Amino acid sequence: MASAVRILIAAVLLTVIAVGVGVLTLKDDEPEAPEVKGDLSSADTTTMHVRRGAFCDRVPTEDVTEALGGAAAEKKAYGDGDQTAISGEVSDVAQEYGCIWTGPEDSGTTARAWVFAPPVTLEWANQMTKSVPKGCKAASKPAYGKPSVALTCTDAKKQPKMVIRGLFGDAWLSCELTGKAGEAPATLQKRASRWCLVTATAAAA
Repeated sequence: MASAVRILIAAVLLTVIAVGVGVLTLKDDEPEAPEVKGDLSSADTTTMHVRRGAFCDRVPTEDVTEALGGAAAEKKAYGDGDQTAISGEVSDVAQEYGCIWTGPEDSGTTARAWVFAPPVTLEWANQMTKSVPKGCKAASKPAYGKPSVALTCTDAKKQPKMVIRGLFGDAWLSCELTGKAGEAPATLQKRASRWCLVTATAAAA
């Protein structure tokens, strides 16, 4: 009987050890938030490849706070096929993976990023770089994939917005940063350059 008890205890211990190792292994396999230094002016994004999938949880919280000028009041993530508010009050079925962070109350700031779910060809990407929505104008900036386009816009509330889009492999990635009303364009563009590198790094990791 004593031998049977010792065998049972040994089996239990081996199971506990195995489970513990498994937990540690799973923990080690969890992706860490990528560290980003600098902004688009100091990075070569033309060789980066972005995955056409979810990436919101890989965007570091401290970088969101920096982009918004304060801690995010709300975060929303959506995926391909989800019913979501694409722009303002317009709701549609998304064909992309994206995230929206809303800034501190009454600031009006938002930080967004999204990648198309379907693959995008070079021809299609070239066409999209030539599309300038109403209220926006093309702006100069470092490359964001290849090809890419940067837009400075003003929304209905007269708040400045910077949008940067580009092709990374076969993935069309967009990032967007809305600043406070009256914010200097140069200040917003600097934060947007940093924000867009952060989101590209998260989506590529």
